[in-house]
Amino acid sequence: MIKSIEIKNFKSIDNLKIDLGRLNIIIGANGSGKTNILEAIAMGAASSADKLDYEFISNRLRVSSPEFMYNAFPTNKSKFIEIKIKTHNNKYNYNLISKNERSWIDRNKDEFQHEIHKLLIDLFKGNENPVVKENAELETLSSIFSSLLKDENIEKDDTFNEIIPVITKKIINDNFSSKEISDFLIYTPEYSFLRKFEEPGQIIPLGLKGEGLFYTIKQIFNNKKNNLQKEEIKRGLHLLDWFDDFYIPDNLMSNEYKIAIKDRFIRPKIRYFDQRSANEGFLYLLFYLVLFTSKNTPKFFAIDNIETGFNPKLCRNLTTLFYKLAKKFNKQVIVTTHNPAILDGLNLSDDKQRLFVAYRKNDGSTALERIKHKPNSNMKLSELWMKGIIGGLPDNF
Repeated sequence: MIKSIEIKNFKSIDNLKIDLGRLNIIIGANGSGKTNILEAIAMGAASSADKLDYEFISNRLRVSSPEFMYNAFPTNKSKFIEIKIKTHNNKYNYNLISKNERSWIDRNKDEFQHEIHKLLIDLFKGNENPVVKENAELETLSSIFSSLLKDENIEKDDTFNEIIPVITKKIINDNFSSKEISDFLIYTPEYSFLRKFEEPGQIIPLGLKGEGLFYTIKQIFNNKKNNLQKEEIKRGLHLLDWFDDFYIPDNLMSNEYKIAIKDRFIRPKIRYFDQRSANEGFLYLLFYLVLFTSKNTPKFFAIDNIETGFNPKLCRNLTTLFYKLAKKFNKQVIVTTHNPAILDGLNLSDDKQRLFVAYRKNDGSTALERIKHKPNSNMKLSELWMKGIIGGLPDNF
């Protein structure tokens, strides 16, 4: 799991740190910087995946000209974006600078790669490298050099140019890449995409807007090993009082993409209808249940504006359900919302459930405040928010 994230010099963020639980909800006024926090993490994920090109990051966040990706406050003198991500086992530091309009580079990674390359050249040639004795980390790397050579099955007669890049890449990946971070995505499902089951997604298995939902449902429901996921999805859908059951028809043509849904109030002769007739709330709920339960979706992800399509009372129950699923299926999630009812499903006495308020400081930069459990409070979190007691409301009218 991700323990903490530090962000510097990204859009409205000057300097910000967030200590994460398993379920993390961020509230705040429009323009307070909630989505910027998520996008900064996505930039770190792109660096971890070694994919800082425009095509990759533009599919994952709102990309603009480089000068608008850095913060534009008058006091800012930094020329790079800094993202530090701490897991339970490691720390990853990314210093991003725009190479041109089409790509970014990680300055930390480039400098580290240059040093490692020089070190490996000396080690390979049998030369002493004075830097090693002054740097404990490099000394450790030099001590494992021999074992790395063996791991890669490199023969003594292999050429220098073949050996060094292989070892350098392995060391760089070990120090800068984490699958948990690399897989991070920001989901913002849209009803138009959710209804089109045949819509292919660029991101597998689930697209950010809901593409690939039918594909992922098939993955889960056609494998007997996924009975637990199937049960949790159907149980979650029973939050909708009309829902009875659904299944994937086994007589579908190759170009057919649909599920059969049963409404318990409809007369028996009609029985089932497909997703094109399903209401908005059903499709959003189905998407989230698949996202939280699938083995092939990211372990760490974000949902921007999770309340879309849901009744306020349902929102409260969804928060409780999603935390339960996150624990059961080992997911960690950051959620943004403008719906106070989402907060009432939180149990802040559980340290793994956390609430943060995003706001703009006097200088315009985004800040975060964690709201902690207060045993003597008799008010719901939704009431505390709407009365302005915990902040997160616009104050210019």
